[in-house]
Amino acid sequence: MKKFEYYRPESLKEAYGLMEKWKGKADYIAGGTDIIVRIKQGVVRPDALVSLRGIEELRARSLNGGLTLGSMTRFRDIERDPSISRDYPALKAAAGWLANPQVRNVATIGGNICNAAPSADSVPPLLVMAADAILEGPGGRRKIALEQFFKGPGETDMKAGEVLTAIRLPEMPDRSGSAFMKMGRVTQDLAVVNAAAFVAMEGDVCRKCRLAAGAVAPVPMRLRQAEKIVEGRKIDRDLLDRVAETVSQEVSPITDVRSTEAYRRIVSGVLVKRAIAAAVEAAAAS
Repeated sequence: MKKFEYYRPESLKEAYGLMEKWKGKADYIAGGTDIIVRIKQGVVRPDALVSLRGIEELRARSLNGGLTLGSMTRFRDIERDPSISRDYPALKAAAGWLANPQVRNVATIGGNICNAAPSADSVPPLLVMAADAILEGPGGRRKIALEQFFKGPGETDMKAGEVLTAIRLPEMPDRSGSAFMKMGRVTQDLAVVNAAAFVAMEGDVCRKCRLAAGAVAPVPMRLRQAEKIVEGRKIDRDLLDRVAETVSQEVSPITDVRSTEAYRRIVSGVLVKRAIAAAVEAAAAS
């Protein structure tokens, strides 16, 4: 493994200064569960790593007219937060599915997002709950819809020197629910397919639906064709079967060491169907 310099700044300003000093030859590191593996594999070869662990403001989280998660929020903290379990159950479920407790004790939501893996477990729940990414760098602060953040496998909209400082989710409306589903080869593996659903109900009719899936396209994707089938209709078995068929056609998976394209198409439809049913059940209980 290539040797590199390691820094642990205590403020964002200090972090920006270090990145400017290394002129594109340094990378930020959060929990380290992704980038260290990539360095060992020779996929990335930075001359320096700038750790975000010492920047206290990136650990903050609040629930006030919506949920704000600092990018250094650990998955273990998300998994254990009762307010997230109550108001954002799909995100809590995704945190519980990620790897194992040892990894969740150090892995951060910001790292999971910025790694830009198509299979990232945290992203489909965040997409269906209309999350925004808050980015900050030498050029100032900006907000971007998370759906627009991903440009390709390992590629994001972040500019040189920028840090993902927080994720913001709006307050969930009454009579709404969300759910997350995942299929992997084994419990702790990366997703073969993952999926999330959000529904806002009016009686038995769905007035708003957002669906997303991961590991079925170059980036985690919203399933807009399937969403149109659900909105304005009563959700029953026939409708869910139509959704599953639409999803299997809407996704664009590949064959790799984890699964085949054909299997991913089938499973994506099944998982979205199950996620919608679970989200409807959660809405009824809210």
